[in-house]
Amino acid sequence: MQKTNQKYLYPALISFLFLGSFYLFSSIRYPLLNSDNAVTVLMTHYFKIPNDLYFWGQDRLGSLIPLIGQIPNKLFGMSPILSESITHYLILLAGFLAFSTFIRSKFYKVIFAIIWFFPPMHLIDVTQFAFGIHYSLIAIVCYLIDKLNKENSYDNPIRYYSILTLCSLLLIVAVWVSDMAMVSAGLLISISIYYFIKNKNQVNSRNRNSFIIFSLFGSVVGYLFISYAKSLSTMQNSYSTFGEIDMIMNSCSVFLTTIANFLLFKTNEPVTSIYTYFVITLIIATFFVIRKIKLTDNSRKWILYFFIETIVLFCIIMASKWTFLNNVPRRYFTCTYITLSFAFILILDNLVLNAKQKQFFRTFTLITVLIGGLSSIHYLKYVEPKSLVPMAKVLEDFQSLGKIGIISEYWNSYVTSCINPELIKATPHDQTYAVRSMEIVEEVFSQPNIYVIKDMWMDNFPDSLWQFNRTLIKAGDEFKMGDCFVCKYDLVKN
Repeated sequence: MQKTNQKYLYPALISFLFLGSFYLFSSIRYPLLNSDNAVTVLMTHYFKIPNDLYFWGQDRLGSLIPLIGQIPNKLFGMSPILSESITHYLILLAGFLAFSTFIRSKFYKVIFAIIWFFPPMHLIDVTQFAFGIHYSLIAIVCYLIDKLNKENSYDNPIRYYSILTLCSLLLIVAVWVSDMAMVSAGLLISISIYYFIKNKNQVNSRNRNSFIIFSLFGSVVGYLFISYAKSLSTMQNSYSTFGEIDMIMNSCSVFLTTIANFLLFKTNEPVTSIYTYFVITLIIATFFVIRKIKLTDNSRKWILYFFIETIVLFCIIMASKWTFLNNVPRRYFTCTYITLSFAFILILDNLVLNAKQKQFFRTFTLITVLIGGLSSIHYLKYVEPKSLVPMAKVLEDFQSLGKIGIISEYWNSYVTSCINPELIKATPHDQTYAVRSMEIVEEVFSQPNIYVIKDMWMDNFPDSLWQFNRTLIKAGDEFKMGDCFVCKYDLVKN
């Protein structure tokens, strides 16, 4: 009976963590849902090939979720926001399952599930944007490459080359989803070739040659596809530009100051500060027992890969001009959070310890990741927005206004529309850089009623507004809806 209970405990825990994360952080449930999230939801509703291959108004962040989201949205009739939420989380689940195949202990699989599905607040983009999708795809490729290493291309060529083709396609998709995946893909190909060369035998030589040929061919195909997709973008950006030395030094200073503020409890996030101390203590404790690690060649390969990627990504982030211009936001380190966490879990999983040491590390690691996960919930409940009520729930009253168009500041625009894009059309005002779709602008003005939201834009509602070469006249008193101040305006027709 006890063995039966243990058999079902692991899948039950993973299911609980997956569903718990979906309940708190998916678009349909997330209390801090914003217009950046909402654009992906709206793209699911409006999706068109080839114009929507990238996030509206950008030449990055490939639209994998809106593409796959067509299945639940168009085929099964689910709402765009539910379709996006389900699609997003199923990809995250696939990524976790792929990662978990490299972890032997079910205990540490659960630990990584907490890291993956319940990250600290300022690394929450694991569940929100492209970072989690990027590494889900990379994890699946790692799993497939691990399969390839156990295959002989002559024994079952169809199976072998099918896996190799799938690896190539997934790496192309990963780079489409996130430009940062070029680093992941390049390092993954390099370290795989290195191990093919290191383990010299006839089978490995044949497999190595096939791997190199597919890598070269995939690189060419990927380059052509990415170049084509970027050429369709309405805006070209230079996110990869490196900063000058003084910019890099300034970024490093901001980064170190942020760490110091956490250690000194100078932020408004005490739980995250406690988490930081626990992480540092765990790393130091692991350093003292690192000699007790026993690695297989396979485990050594993946630890090496993820550690190297952590270092390379960190250096790229700190050297980036874009990082400096955005004041070194913590969310930019989401990639390094994933890679370093996974490498560290692999180390813990391969330590050979006595019973007391094993118990200490398991207990301390569990406490650490639980504090990290709870820090996000604490932040939402007590810092911002001081509520766990889903933003989609807060904004649903706008549906009572019927078919409407909304003009507002960017952060109040697309998020208001995404709850029901068939009924509500919204756009940022024309004085912001963030108008993502001129097609939607035209739809806003074609609605029978137009409303303006003044929050984060104006102190009061003027009698008239000039927007997108059209005149709007105030047509009523302001009222509050969805935690926003709203007023009806009439369009003056020429």
